[in-house]
Parts: sequence; C-alpha cells; structure tokens
Amino acid sequence: MLGRVLRSNTTTFTFGRTARAVDMPAFGHLVKAERGRLTLYGLIYEIAIADDPFVRQIVAASDAMSAEKVEDMRQRRQAPVEITALTIAYRQADLLIHGIPPQPPAALQPILPCNCEEIREVLADFACFRLILTCGDCPSDELLVASLLHAAGCQLPGRARDYLTRAGRELVRLLSNDPSRLDAILRRLAAAVEVTP
Repeated sequence: MLGRVLRSNTTTFTFGRTARAVDMPAFGHLVKAERGRLTLYGLIYEIAIADDPFVRQIVAASDAMSAEKVEDMRQRRQAPVEITALTIAYRQADLLIHGIPPQPPAALQPILPCNCEEIREVLADFACFRLILTCGDCPSDELLVASLLHAAGCQLPGRARDYLTRAGRELVRLLSNDPSRLDAILRRLAAAVEVTP
C-alpha cells in the first residue's frame, strides 16, 4: 500500500503517506484505488511535502543536528507527503474504460501501486492521451512523457521501442495543429528511443 486517500474528485485523487523514500512512487507512475466494484487508475503528477512549525524549527537548528537525528525526525513527522494523481481510466466488471469514472475513490481508501502487467494494459491503448493533454491543472506534456517512459520500461523484452514509436504516431495525429508542442514531446521520446533496446 502506498497511502490512503485524503481527498478526491471526479478527475483527480490525492493521497497521503509517510516520507519514507523506500517505496515512494514517482511522477508519471500509475497507481490504483478501489471504489465499490470500480478500480480507478491514475497517473501521479504532483508530490508535495508541506512544512509545519516543527519542520521550521528543525531547519533553523539543522546545522547543529546530526544527519541521523534529522532522518529520525523526518520519519516521525505527522504531516504526510501528499501525492496527487490524474484519473485516466477505470475498470468496471472486467471492462477497462479510458475516461473519467462515475465516482471518485472514497476518503481513506488504500492506494496501491500497479504492476507491469497492469501498466501495459492501461497504457497500451492511447485513448488516455487526450485526457492527459487537456489537463489544465498538471504539467500535461511532462506527465505524458514520464508515463510513456515508465510504461516503456514495463514492456516485454524487445517491445519498448515499438511501444514508444506507436505512441509517437498517435501524438502526431492528436497534435498536428500544434507543431511546437508536438516537437517538444517527440524530441523527449526520440531521445528515449535512442537508448532503448
């Protein structure tokens, strides 16, 4: 489990977790939550670590504190790391639907990481591209690139390059009227294809 839902709406959900970096999800990773019979899938686009008066005191005294003491206090913080994901798909009765689910996840619902098989399935169909590209609240171009690179790493051996090439073709179709935006995204993907076996 990565954390629990703090707040949600029809398009995003925010979950909280401790600051342990061992299994910290990253920007562009796919996570999931349950809502009754629905499984909701979201791409992480924001990771926020809020301050509080206790942290401000530690920062002010950090020159006099050992690294072990700072790490101990970091682990014991009461303020959670807040991670927000853009909902891009949901599963209902074995049917995977790319789009906004009928309901968001409930408060305190566990958030789970997706394995490579789930990532391949959810991001195999590029139907979520339009939803990501039109998201006004997130760095949509960067989110799209990060999620594609993460998904490429989950492809079966020898399939990553083909996956990124197909994604590039779909982007050409969707962004043909915005050449500068398309060029910036394709350059990032092309750089990854160069180093992908």
